Amino acid sequence: MDLQKLVLNYKDDVVKSIQESVRIKSVQEDALEGMPFGEGPAKALEHMLNLGKELGFEVENFDNYAGHIDFGVGPDEEMIGILGHVDVVPEGKGWDYPPYEARIVDGKMYGRGVLDDKGPTIAALYALKAIKDSGVKLNRKVRVIVGANEETGWGCMNHYFGKLNMPQPAMAFTPDSSFPVTYAEKGILHLMISKDYDEKLDFTIKGGVAFNSVPDSTVGTFPLSMKEEILANLDRYNEGKEFKISASEKDGKMELVSLGKASHGARPANGYNAIAALFSFLSMLKIEDGKLKNLVEFFKEYVKMEYSGESLGIAFKDEPSGVLTLTIGKIECEDKKVMFGFDIRYPVTFTKEQVIEQVAKRANSKGLEVTIRSAKNPLYVPKDSFLVTTLMDIYKNITGDVDAEPVSIGGGTYARAVTNGVAFGALLKDQEDNMHQKNEYLELDKLDTWLKIYVQAIYDLAK
Repeated sequence: MDLQKLVLNYKDDVVKSIQESVRIKSVQEDALEGMPFGEGPAKALEHMLNLGKELGFEVENFDNYAGHIDFGVGPDEEMIGILGHVDVVPEGKGWDYPPYEARIVDGKMYGRGVLDDKGPTIAALYALKAIKDSGVKLNRKVRVIVGANEETGWGCMNHYFGKLNMPQPAMAFTPDSSFPVTYAEKGILHLMISKDYDEKLDFTIKGGVAFNSVPDSTVGTFPLSMKEEILANLDRYNEGKEFKISASEKDGKMELVSLGKASHGARPANGYNAIAALFSFLSMLKIEDGKLKNLVEFFKEYVKMEYSGESLGIAFKDEPSGVLTLTIGKIECEDKKVMFGFDIRYPVTFTKEQVIEQVAKRANSKGLEVTIRSAKNPLYVPKDSFLVTTLMDIYKNITGDVDAEPVSIGGGTYARAVTNGVAFGALLKDQEDNMHQKNEYLELDKLDTWLKIYVQAIYDLAK
């Protein structure tokens, strides 16, 4: 049975199912009864599980936190796991096509989640369907585990593997990164650097949609007394820059709008941070307000426009996973509180305590507090393990990319939710990586390669 040929018969169904899923806006919202992450993620999870049921699999929903889709029999301790998620980051602005329409233009499907991670999860599910319909015998059960809170906290996996103590698969992969195999994932820290004041602030600054995204816009309002200082320095700051800051008088305040380029927090060098840019400009000004001055000095001394963390004393690096990266993903300064949201991806041979110690030392020197918003330990699976070598061989044989090597990333995937898992695809080397950005799109002809790889991966691991 030629599984790679058979699976291509499902391509039209894959396209239709991805469109159906993308049309469900599944950004986390306030919890509702029976919907811990809001209505959208719950509906997207229900769609994925219903799809699994329609394809002939056994499915189960675990309190709208997560669900799984089962095929085959065998002991849980020998099970193969495939982990995907149905929640998405906020769409942001500037799309050429509606982000939740899944419109196809010139062979590309545009929509939030087509790459991260609805499209790849559905492709893997149809690969399993092809194996089921082929009648070939597998010696291990295969379980597709679907979460609804990957982008904003992993409450889904904490519930599934933690509170419910669901069995760990013997081996697993998640189609939520890029090809070839990701054998190492940096540790991820989301830190809040904040301060509460007794009196209301005389300024506001708001920017960013998530800790793990480079913000493409930030807006600040400042006292009108700063007008002369702002206007005297603005042209000098903007000169030669692609992304600029604009100033205008509005409602008795000076409003500054800083523009940038969005990118995934794991790859800050691919974007341009609008929050950092605004503070870079503010650091040029003579500032009288003590609260604002303190924040600007913190940025000027310890953050700057860096994404290495050098000025914070955390420019760590190692051989397996490379250098640390830092992103200011969010800022909220209003009423009586200021808050920076930092996304830090640190190398696999370091610990979160080493990072936090250095950041706290510098933040505390400015009277700022550091709070851990979330923390995920690093992942490291040896390159010579059965899981890595098997998946690498499949990738090389199907793509012809025979010189490929396993990679390490700054991104965080569900692979670290299991004891023996790696990220495997779905982004191919010649695909643009616009996850977490506007105009996220999937070239439909790439589905052929995705389907071939995933059907072979499932078979080779479970046979």
